[in-house]
Amino acid sequence: MSILDREQKATKPLGSKAKSRNHERGKYVRSRHESHDDGEGNWLVSYADMMTLLFGFFVILTAFSTPDPGKVEKLKETTAKSMGGQYTKPFESLNLSLKNILEEMKLDQQVKIIDTGDGIAISSRGTLFFDSGSSQLKPEAEKLMQEIAAILAREALDFKILVEGHTDDVPTNSKLYPSNWELSSARASTVVRLLEAKGIPHANLRPLGLADTEPSVPNLSEQGAPLPENRAINRRIVVRIQKTLPKRMSENKL
Repeated sequence: MSILDREQKATKPLGSKAKSRNHERGKYVRSRHESHDDGEGNWLVSYADMMTLLFGFFVILTAFSTPDPGKVEKLKETTAKSMGGQYTKPFESLNLSLKNILEEMKLDQQVKIIDTGDGIAISSRGTLFFDSGSSQLKPEAEKLMQEIAAILAREALDFKILVEGHTDDVPTNSKLYPSNWELSSARASTVVRLLEAKGIPHANLRPLGLADTEPSVPNLSEQGAPLPENRAINRRIVVRIQKTLPKRMSENKL
């Protein structure tokens, strides 16, 4: 083939197949340029980055937050009612069982069941549980605590139980209990030992002696005169049944 023939062949119009391929290639190149010009890829990447950062931010907030159990339960109640559902308090059945026992033993005027929002508190007068200056449970109080322990072992085995011992402001005069700190701690420990003996897990129990630091009512009148009835109210045991313990008591590290 001569040089002239080769030049003529090279300058011949492209075939239909070659034209089609070039046409498709041109469309692809234009499409890439158009999509690049529109910036769709860029904003999608930025949006994904923003969502990832927001997710990480809320994870950090959740990790450092300390939710209020009472407010959480209130939120559950409001949400359930707004959506037409029913809300059952987590301690409703336990509350009813405890009240029934108190009524059967005719102690509902001396022992109170209080809804604390994050659990239940059983509060009693010290005259029912202990003699003045003593940490030995009275027979009637021991019987009551055995009944309560049976209910807790049946209905609240996985819950945490904090037993508070309280005293009045009268100083102790005993070698065994040099102050109200020792007396209140001994009273709380007496109840804790009974609960543990009835099957409540050791790790779920906490005794706490508060002496006379948190009186329910004033020990003295405004004129400074002693109030024997108020002092009897302040000599009390409070058993708190909760899903979780206070943070300072649940951590095992300093």
